[in-house]
Amino acid sequence: MKALGLLIVLARCFCSCDAQFPRVCTRDDLLASKECCPIPDGFPEPCGGPGRGHCADTPDLNVEDPAWKNINAYKVDDRRHWPTVFFNRTCECEGNFSGYDCSKCKWGYRGENCDTKQEPAERKNIKGLGLKKIKQFRDYFDKAKNTNSDYVYAMEFKDNIRGSEDFGNVSVYDLFVAAHYYASRATMPPSITGICDDGKDCYLDFAHEGVSFPTWHRAFLLEFERAIQEANNDPDWTLPYWDWGAAKDNQCDICTNEYVGRNDENRKLDEDFVFGKWKIICAIATKLPWEKATARNHTKPCNVTRHMGTLRRSPGTQDPNNLGESMSHLPLPTEVDFALRFSEYDTPPYTRKSNCSFRNLLEGYADTETGMTRDTE
Repeated sequence: MKALGLLIVLARCFCSCDAQFPRVCTRDDLLASKECCPIPDGFPEPCGGPGRGHCADTPDLNVEDPAWKNINAYKVDDRRHWPTVFFNRTCECEGNFSGYDCSKCKWGYRGENCDTKQEPAERKNIKGLGLKKIKQFRDYFDKAKNTNSDYVYAMEFKDNIRGSEDFGNVSVYDLFVAAHYYASRATMPPSITGICDDGKDCYLDFAHEGVSFPTWHRAFLLEFERAIQEANNDPDWTLPYWDWGAAKDNQCDICTNEYVGRNDENRKLDEDFVFGKWKIICAIATKLPWEKATARNHTKPCNVTRHMGTLRRSPGTQDPNNLGESMSHLPLPTEVDFALRFSEYDTPPYTRKSNCSFRNLLEGYADTETGMTRDTE
C-alpha cells in the first residue's frame, strides 16, 4: 500500500540530517577539539560576535529510552547523541540570526540584519506553472545537483574517523539524499536487540515507521526548499506541489518530459532528459550479513562519493503482487477519505504494526479498507 501523505513533487519521485558538517569545521584540529564555531565572512569573531552569536556549549537534548539502554547497536549509534558525539561547542545565535556560523536569518525573516518580516509565500501546483516556470524548476534542481554544498558528509562512524579525509564532498541536492538515507537506515536484528517479538529485524529509524514521520519530513522539505533557493540565489522561489489525487487514471501524470521526465517499463528515466543524466548515491542498503555489514553493530553512513547508476522511478506501480491491488495506482479519493476519518493520530506500538492509526495509514503500512496493519508476518 502506498503512502497517503502529500507528495511534494520529486520528494517521492527521486527517493533520496544527520552526518553532514560545515566544511570549515572538519579540520583535524577542530575535530580533535570538538568545537565548531566558525567566523562568518566580514566579521572578526566566531559566530559573528555580540548581537549576532557566540560560541557555547551544545546541550544534548536526546532522551535515553530505557528499553534500548542495553542494546549494543543503540549504544554506539552516532545519532543517539547528535551532534555532541562530534562537536560539543557550537554557535548559539542571537536575535533573528541562525545557521552554523549565525550568518543566516531565522525562518520568517530576511535582510542584512534579519529584521525584515518575510511575507508568507504561495506554494503552487506544478500543473499550473506554465512552461517557463517548469523549466526554471528543472534548471534550479539541476544546479543544486551540480553545485557543491558548503557541508561535507561523514563517511565513517565517529570512532573510525581518522580525520578530514573521511569527509566527502557532496552536492546541495545530494546532501539531502544522504540525510534522508542516514535518518532511515539502522536495522538491528533481534539477536542484538533482544526486544523483537516477531523474529524479524527491529529498526532504529528517525524518519519512518513512527510518530515523527510527517513532522520530520515537513522540516526536511522546508530545509530542502531553502537550499534550492540559496543555490540559485532566489529567496522567493517555492517548491511546487503535485496533486496526485487529481492525476489522470490515478497514475503519475507528471512523469513526462514536460515535467519531471518520463520513465520506461524498467523505471529508468529518459537519458536525454536533464534528470536522466543524474547519478544517484546511497541507493541500496547492504545485503551482507549483519555482523559483516557494520564495524560496530550500527549503520554506517553511505559513501556520498560513490555513484550508483541513474535515477529510477515507479510511483503507483510498487508491488501489487505482495501488497495488494492498491499498489497499482496512486491513492484514490475514497482511500484518502477513509484515512481522514481516523481521529487517533497514532496507536501502540507506534510502528508499522499500529492498527487504526492515521499516521500508519498516512505512511502506507495500513490497509485502506480496514485500517489494520499489513505487516502481519
